[in-house]
Amino acid sequence: MLKTIVPARLEFKDGVPYSAAYGDIYHSADGGDGQARHVFLQGCGLPAAWANRDLFVVLETGFGTGLNFLATWAAWREDPVRPSRLHYLSVEKHPFRPGDLMRLHEKWPEFSTLSKELLSNWPVLMPGFHRLALDSGRVQLTLMLGDAADCLPQLEAGVDAFYLDGFSPECNADLWQPPLFETLARLANPDAMAATYTVAAAVRQGLTEAGFACEKRAGFGRKRHCLSARFAGRSSRYEAALPQHVAVIGAGVAGASVAHALARRGVAVTVLERADAPAQSASGNPVAVFRPLISRDDTCATRLTRAAFLHDLRAWTTLGEVAWERCGVLHLARDADAATRQEQILADTAPPADFARWVKLAEARELANWPVAVPGVFYPSAGWVVPQSLCRAWLDHPEIHVKTGCSVAHIRGVSTGWQVLGEADSVLAEADAVVLANARDALSLAPGQPWPLHGVRGQITLLPPGSLPQIQRVIAREGYVVPGASGPLVGATYEHDDHDTMPRAVSDLANLARLEAILPGAAAHLAAGSVRGRAALRATLPDRLPIVGAAIGQAGLYVAAGYASRGVVWAGLLGEALADRMTGQPLSLENTLMQAIAPERFTR
Repeated sequence: MLKTIVPARLEFKDGVPYSAAYGDIYHSADGGDGQARHVFLQGCGLPAAWANRDLFVVLETGFGTGLNFLATWAAWREDPVRPSRLHYLSVEKHPFRPGDLMRLHEKWPEFSTLSKELLSNWPVLMPGFHRLALDSGRVQLTLMLGDAADCLPQLEAGVDAFYLDGFSPECNADLWQPPLFETLARLANPDAMAATYTVAAAVRQGLTEAGFACEKRAGFGRKRHCLSARFAGRSSRYEAALPQHVAVIGAGVAGASVAHALARRGVAVTVLERADAPAQSASGNPVAVFRPLISRDDTCATRLTRAAFLHDLRAWTTLGEVAWERCGVLHLARDADAATRQEQILADTAPPADFARWVKLAEARELANWPVAVPGVFYPSAGWVVPQSLCRAWLDHPEIHVKTGCSVAHIRGVSTGWQVLGEADSVLAEADAVVLANARDALSLAPGQPWPLHGVRGQITLLPPGSLPQIQRVIAREGYVVPGASGPLVGATYEHDDHDTMPRAVSDLANLARLEAILPGAAAHLAAGSVRGRAALRATLPDRLPIVGAAIGQAGLYVAAGYASRGVVWAGLLGEALADRMTGQPLSLENTLMQAIAPERFTR
């Protein structure tokens, strides 16, 4: 079941932020900013330790007020020899609400600009990993919301500096246990530094047994000592050869998002698309629905969709001309029994109301502006997006070169990497690595891979402009109605073992039946001849999850496919996750989710 995030209460003790739940203060009474710089930055040898690095990674065991992060970010901005990219990973069981953080940060006006940007990107307080791109993407903050015991084992990263800043061992004994120190050793890069305000014997012992050499330092303010430690053990981290140039095959949402994520990491990308323009197949629909999922058992599909959806809400605002609308999605129950189950799921999981909430029939009719027959779940921040606009925005980057009208016949590994070949073995591109983002056609370019990709025909039906003027939101019920940017549409069919993409009247009739089930009476005046259909093929997999990661036994070959009907929701975060994997950066997805979408899962 979904674990509810309980926000921290804003309380003070003698003017210092205080947690009654843990019986401890958030920072020294002698100043939180000074403590951050002395104990944590200086304790980890910063800023000198990151000088002239391409990448530097900090892991913090308690985000709290965010002062350690703001101080680190400020030091990074002020340093002329700063690393090109700063990753800051932080876990927090009880995050503050943004309004409370704003109040806390007012005490440190030197961080006002940074605080404003942080709070404008503050995530919905749902469990899991939340990747925030700050400072034009050069600073990546990954907030892991939940218990450290749950979150830290899910992290894959090579860490250069550890800020051990949970509440004191006396107040938060659950944190300072052997699994924490074992995790530090697993994640530590060679010579990684750790710093903490506590010098408790159990902490020193835990660090020492994990391979750290500890040293007491002068404490901050009235505290006599703090602790600094260097990792002297055997690191499990290694540096792989990173690609300088990547060829991405396919310019739909899967390929465009991967290309964008790689380009933002400084990788040159060539995108090859067989059509005359990007986003012409399944990504060519005039509009697509984006929304999260809710499930009682919080499945991998639910968690992935939730993480991706929340990522989209932040990331799309930083892109160029993306046509999208957060109009809200009302998902009606299938029947009375389903309504009872769904209402109970919402009651049991208690998500924030701005994420999802149950609405009774009267409110459902008000939201739909139609006499719908059943209640449902309302997702206030969900809505619709034009996939082509999303692809164009992703591909609009100086490091990305798009070649259209390129039909890829096969790929070939060579001593220098990979060649992408057209007809008669003409070389279309040469690159260090190749990403297959061409849906089911990925199988034809990697015939030895055990990917059970399957094509499913889907047809949407475009209704006459102005036919449903009262519908202002997306309304779903075993299908969906979308107001859209250029007129309403309804969809979509699921037709297995059918690869014909010519529109069919029978599929339009099936969609009109869906419309009638969603909005009773809406289809009465619509004949099949007054509507237009558009069909495309979705790539699906048996477990209804995508396939993203490295191909088996072929170094430098990757795949991003099987996005089915959730491509616009999943693509942005999956592009980030694959680019993280390819460039050796901390992963933006939890380990269990990376394993759930890994190509090798079909060999287990």
